[in-house]
Amino acid sequence: MQTTLRIDDQLYRAAKAEAAREGLTLTRFLEEGIRLRLAGEKTARVIPHGFRVHHPERPSGHSSEDIRNIAAKEQERHDQAKLGLSQNP
Repeated sequence: MQTTLRIDDQLYRAAKAEAAREGLTLTRFLEEGIRLRLAGEKTARVIPHGFRVHHPERPSGHSSEDIRNIAAKEQERHDQAKLGLSQNP
């Protein structure tokens, strides 16, 4: 099937260059990209993550160490959710 697509100029040039480096036609390169995206669609969902903001003029009462620990725990929960692993409270 032949079709016309509107693609951002920079994206087009980058895709064409990468296809050439891989020894592929642009068509083949785009087909592979679409196939990969469709195959991973069920597992490649983006999980939004709301990062806490700590403002110096409105202290939270947490020490720097507390904030580091909170951030590490939140990052771990986010990573586990992104990997589809169960989260422990």
